[in-house]
Amino acid sequence: MATAASADGPGASLPLRQNRDFKVFMGGQGVSAFGDAVTFTALPLLVVLLTGSGVAMGVVGTLSTIPDLVFGLVAGALADRWDRRRMMLYSDIGRAVLTAMIPISYLLGIDTMGVILLVTLPINALRVLFMAGFTAAVPALVGRDQISRASGVVEAVSSLSFIVGPSIAGVLVNIVGAAPTLAIDAVSFLFSAGALWFIRRPMKAQRDPLAAPQHIVADIAEGLRFIVGERTLRTAIGFWGLVSVVGAPVVPAVIFYLVKDLHQPEAVVGLVLSGYGVGYLAGALLAGRFAKGRLGLIMLYSNAAQGLALLLFAVGGTSLIEFAAAAAAGFFGALVLIPYVTLRASIPPNELLGRVGSAARTLSFGLSPVGLLVGGVLLDAVGGEATMIVIGAVGILASAGFALAPAMRHAVAGTGRRP
Repeated sequence: MATAASADGPGASLPLRQNRDFKVFMGGQGVSAFGDAVTFTALPLLVVLLTGSGVAMGVVGTLSTIPDLVFGLVAGALADRWDRRRMMLYSDIGRAVLTAMIPISYLLGIDTMGVILLVTLPINALRVLFMAGFTAAVPALVGRDQISRASGVVEAVSSLSFIVGPSIAGVLVNIVGAAPTLAIDAVSFLFSAGALWFIRRPMKAQRDPLAAPQHIVADIAEGLRFIVGERTLRTAIGFWGLVSVVGAPVVPAVIFYLVKDLHQPEAVVGLVLSGYGVGYLAGALLAGRFAKGRLGLIMLYSNAAQGLALLLFAVGGTSLIEFAAAAAAGFFGALVLIPYVTLRASIPPNELLGRVGSAARTLSFGLSPVGLLVGGVLLDAVGGEATMIVIGAVGILASAGFALAPAMRHAVAGTGRRP
């Protein structure tokens, strides 16, 4: 089997600022991330304004994550077979068309909630396909030696969008309505597709030309065996999977708490979510400095701190405290995600990156419906404040439990060991 070093692409020796393809790629992703940030705010607002139900928010969230569970492993295997650039490009075009159906339905007077339920599943199936290619593409664009820095750039660009996106979305929802606001995301997917069109570097995994083709099930099994055989990798994935399930209902809970419990206007919701983006940007800029540190330990401490921030948000009582707590949650959230992505991308060989990344997302996002449905039930039963307290407390307990695992405490980039 190839070593991890085999993942280094032609851009491995180039600093990121000189890597033309990476800069083009990030330009498209920056615009797309802004569209995502708008939808991040506008879609839950649209659902709660149409239905007033926490369960409805949970159902839409569940439809968003089912493709990760059903299609994630297959998408990863396809990413290790297909041209990853084209895979992402066509996924973006499809998402643009499907997302545009929501504001179009509103303008035409068609049942908008019905359209949301109709398009959410296929939009996210294409997202799964895109992310399978994305996971494997970044190491190919920048090389193994710069994965941590590149991940920091990716998350910093995303967080910049989440600083301005939610606030703009909150204002636009007040002016034109939640459904028309979603048109921004549809257009942003086209920008991302355009950027991918201009990338020159090949992103297809190099496979042994003498090896007999495997059935796709065998490809999937190979990726799963690698994860199971790598103690550090499987422990980090297990921790992130649990954290993702527990944290899945956070955004619906925040929006429900502010809109339904506190009767705050949509602009305040956007401002608070922008606070998360401010904190996330700071965390993303800092996280790249820890590329050679004990990444597992950083994940554990940061996740516990994020749980404390959620508890503060729930009991804060003022908009200033809520903004500060959201910023703290974003800061520590970045210090959980970027070390995790660095571990996940630095251990497997290039020909397994798609499968390992998709298998990891299958565990985390694929099981998120459990968290979303439980969160939706809790929101209707006990309200937003109590639901956020539960999420924060369980997150802290997750860090305490995984702190008992030596593989988690001592995890560093690229040095996973087989048991």
